[in-house]
Amino acid sequence: MRHRVALSLALLGLPLAAQDITGGLQTGLSLPVGDLKDKSNYGTNQFFGAHIGGHLDFKLTNNHEIRAQLTYHSLPGSGWGGARDYKNDFKILQAGADWVYHFQGPSQGWYTIAGASLNSVKNDWSAVGSSGSYSQSGKLGLRGGGGYTFNQMFSLEGTLNQVFVDKNGGDGFGFDTATWAQVSAVFRFGR
Repeated sequence: MRHRVALSLALLGLPLAAQDITGGLQTGLSLPVGDLKDKSNYGTNQFFGAHIGGHLDFKLTNNHEIRAQLTYHSLPGSGWGGARDYKNDFKILQAGADWVYHFQGPSQGWYTIAGASLNSVKNDWSAVGSSGSYSQSGKLGLRGGGGYTFNQMFSLEGTLNQVFVDKNGGDGFGFDTATWAQVSAVFRFGR
């Protein structure tokens, strides 16, 4: 019995051992768009935010890979003016998987990204005389974009991210999609 379990585990591990697995870090700008930026008293009212994250790349073929990614976004807000002067700071933790297609190959050239993620979104808000926070977890997100690999260790990429959030309710954000563009410097290790 013990030998069968060991043999089964070894056979299951063979396809994983044959995979080319690499990792890396990404950092750059997160630029809120749509309601996340512009909705009066609910959006950030700021053009720039930042992000940092890590990823594991699972090379399937020379052109196809799956990327598991974890990224933290900070989107600080500025006041909207008016009697209450609302300010909204958003923080988003994103965990997802992307399909990456390399046109020339993984070491150089253009590539595209299409992915899905689960997101935890938090809004720390303040107004004259009060403050609070709303948070939503497990929210589905989609993203797509592309990039260019300069060499096996460095790429630049851009994606458009959209997360479906609750507009109303106790933790409602006042809008139903959080959308931002992400521009990243990507550093890879182990290629």
